[in-house]
Amino acid sequence: MSDANVDFFGGVTLPQETQQTPSDQGVYQQAGKAGMLDVSTVLPSGTTAPVAAPVPASGSGSGAGSVQSPQNPAYEAYLAFLKQRELQAAESRRRDARVTVTAALERYQLSSLAPYLYELIAKDEINMANPDAIIAAIRDRPEYQERFKGNTVRLRNNLPELDPASYIALENQYRDTLRANDLPGNFYDSPDDFVRWIEGDVSPAEIQQRVEQGYAAVRDADPEVRRQMEDLFGVTEGELAAYFIDPERTRPILSARGLVRQAKAAQIAARAVEQGMIPREQIGTTGAAFFEGLVDRGITEQQAQAGFTQMGQLTGLYTEMGGEEGLTAEQKIGAALGYDVAAQEQLVRRQRQRLAEFQGGGGFARTQGAGGVVETGAGEAQ
Repeated sequence: MSDANVDFFGGVTLPQETQQTPSDQGVYQQAGKAGMLDVSTVLPSGTTAPVAAPVPASGSGSGAGSVQSPQNPAYEAYLAFLKQRELQAAESRRRDARVTVTAALERYQLSSLAPYLYELIAKDEINMANPDAIIAAIRDRPEYQERFKGNTVRLRNNLPELDPASYIALENQYRDTLRANDLPGNFYDSPDDFVRWIEGDVSPAEIQQRVEQGYAAVRDADPEVRRQMEDLFGVTEGELAAYFIDPERTRPILSARGLVRQAKAAQIAARAVEQGMIPREQIGTTGAAFFEGLVDRGITEQQAQAGFTQMGQLTGLYTEMGGEEGLTAEQKIGAALGYDVAAQEQLVRRQRQRLAEFQGGGGFARTQGAGGVVETGAGEAQ
């Protein structure tokens, strides 16, 4: 087997086979070392040049030009040696071809075609030194069509078909662009992620432009919602940008992670912070599960906004005075949004108690503000 190589699918090489004919003398000497024949029977003492060591054929006369008898044991051993050596060399070539073909196909996720392709090569039905012949032999196989399925639409749209090496190179360029921009790994972890771009002949430069536009859309989004998405759920800007880049591709990923539900929860949390219902630094204590629970109750961002606005107008009622039974932030939000009946009843009792104390000139009356106005939580009393 020579050192010459041929290109296979652009980058992986297969060995070419050549025939090497050893000198007769070298063959005799190798056979002698292997104990396969007595070299003295074919190489007379003192002879250095290769000779055929002719032996008169049985029943023939003497004279020059006689051929070696097929009954000569030494000659028979020599032929057996050559045959064995050729069998060993052929087996070695087959092993090398199998390993190389398998490695080439694995690179393109077509390892299932290795037995089929190797069988064709072993039968000499295709020339392993001809990459075009190899591709032609497998391009109609279902495995090949599935792996490079972007070519089907390209041909239908009169776009040139990409050979395997070019197809893979384009996928890698897409992947490198997305990775460099910190987009989520599951956005580009499969060849299927790039099929639509290959079908549409989308260049890596256009993908970079889409990425930049995606990040711009994130930056223009509600900053408090973005903050709550990261604080509550650990969602990065890259994941949000991926949605703007390719909503159809990203939606199943986001749904699988529950990001749609998380986004709604972040919107409610953002409105709670803006209305002063919960200090931003306490959002983590309240927890993501609480706001996701509000989403599960069917509460929308608009409903939350209305409830928190009303809650803000009754800040005095929602703020505990000395000796009053306290309410947690979650209970106050539940009362404002109308689903925590117990908290609502407690606020009603608090309101009545404060009115009673005010009317009786009790301790609550002494908390009146300038102008003699006292907030009871039910409005203003003069």
